[in-house]
Amino acid sequence: NGAAAWEGENTEADDAGITFSNVKLQPKRLSTTVAISKQLLVQDSVGAENAIRNEIINAIAQKLENTVLGSAAASATQPAGIFNGQSATFTTFADLCGIEADVENAKFIGEKAYIVSPSAKATLRGMIKGTNGTGMVWENGEIDGTKAISTGNVTGNKVAYGQFDQLVIGQWGALDIVVDPYTRAKYAEVVLTVNAWFDAKLLRAGAVKCATYSAP
Repeated sequence: NGAAAWEGENTEADDAGITFSNVKLQPKRLSTTVAISKQLLVQDSVGAENAIRNEIINAIAQKLENTVLGSAAASATQPAGIFNGQSATFTTFADLCGIEADVENAKFIGEKAYIVSPSAKATLRGMIKGTNGTGMVWENGEIDGTKAISTGNVTGNKVAYGQFDQLVIGQWGALDIVVDPYTRAKYAEVVLTVNAWFDAKLLRAGAVKCATYSAP
């Protein structure tokens, strides 16, 4: 962060006081494996294997999203979820406006959005913006004009608001897919194993604010 100041026509400019910090990402392994019957493969080898590979890759993607949008703390084997350590609650539309103000007061410049759970979406679709009944909080994929996305990988009745380009997901290498025809050979099975290495962190604290709905 730095600061600018108004100066005279030829006066010396002040030092902006800009400082830099860093966020360290470390690879954490995300893996899954499945044994496939050779009988299935001989019936439709290309189509069956491709379908199974796609399912495995989808499982990796879903687990990554579920973790990043979760509440678990960081560990040696997985990144922290964005809801970890955030205990704020909201009951009304005014509470959501306060969350938006917190992010904007932190001077984040860029497009903001909401990511919410299906339960929170249902709640917001039935929540009136104000006492004068000017409309529902969630309408047409937006929360009062701000883009909103609902995903089952956010659990409970939770919302996250902020500048999500500050959420960095690092990946080391491509998905590593190993085809093993030997380990389960006596069972006439081929084993597919997928390994991938990811980490995720917010670049700046306060870029995303989270809250859980609390019924009045």
